[in-house]
Amino acid sequence: MPLQRIDEVAPGVKLGLWRITEQTEELPRPTTADVSAYHGGRLKEKLVTYALLHAMTGNNDGIIGHDSSGKPLLANMHISLSHTKGWAALILSPYQEVAVDIEYRSNRVCRVADRFMRDDEEKGGVDIQLTCWSAKETTFKFFSADHLLFQDMRMAPFTPSDHGVLTMENLRRKIHLTVHYELNADYVLTWATSL
Repeated sequence: MPLQRIDEVAPGVKLGLWRITEQTEELPRPTTADVSAYHGGRLKEKLVTYALLHAMTGNNDGIIGHDSSGKPLLANMHISLSHTKGWAALILSPYQEVAVDIEYRSNRVCRVADRFMRDDEEKGGVDIQLTCWSAKETTFKFFSADHLLFQDMRMAPFTPSDHGVLTMENLRRKIHLTVHYELNADYVLTWATSL
């Protein structure tokens, strides 16, 4: 099974990571969620998400819905999920707001850095740019009701390493968010919690 890990990253907060190596037909079908509207890569993403949810909760009955802005919803849980080429991440908490993003490692962000990075953010190299992209995705999800644009978020300078924390600012509200990150040869993973 390509479940990579399930970690408790804060009290009551679980973060799960799945490496997607299966063919769609090899993945288990959820027992209560209807996935008949999905096909191809989207179906595979849905099935991996439900397999990861089951691994994290031990429950096959959960149904992931979405609010009007597309934010995922799960009964009695705060949830966030992300997919990228070959990977899926899911974060859950019954007590606090959570957000997660995962991006596969490549230099593709260098071509579009000017679109998502502000002039007052350190552009640096691909590690900073990729981490900034992912951290802004996590921040956008965390403050989903604000419908933030990339320019509404500012990343404080940081020195990338294989893991750490960085600070993102929601410029509309003038508040800061601590974003944790993990950077390796395969992906950058970022997540945030309200505590």
